[in-house]
Amino acid sequence: MNKGFRLKMGKCVVSVVWLLIIVAVVAPSQLPFPSVLYAMGVFLVVSHIYEIVISRNIMRGPLDYLGIFFFGLLHIWTIRDEYTIDDLGR
Repeated sequence: MNKGFRLKMGKCVVSVVWLLIIVAVVAPSQLPFPSVLYAMGVFLVVSHIYEIVISRNIMRGPLDYLGIFFFGLLHIWTIRDEYTIDDLGR
């Protein structure tokens, strides 16, 4: 498996987790353990805000802030891969 495919699959998994967190907030009776998803949501928000703060120097614009807020390290790895490719002249 190449790295780009793994990053895309990881982003799909994180998207599903965010969707479950939103469902837990909007309609908690529809899920068996909404409190677990609340905790995951708080953890993701806090950890991704921390990643935004420590990664400000590699951000290219507002979309990178959103990308890191939603996908965290997966988006940071995407940005770093693009910088590496640009630096190598490929």
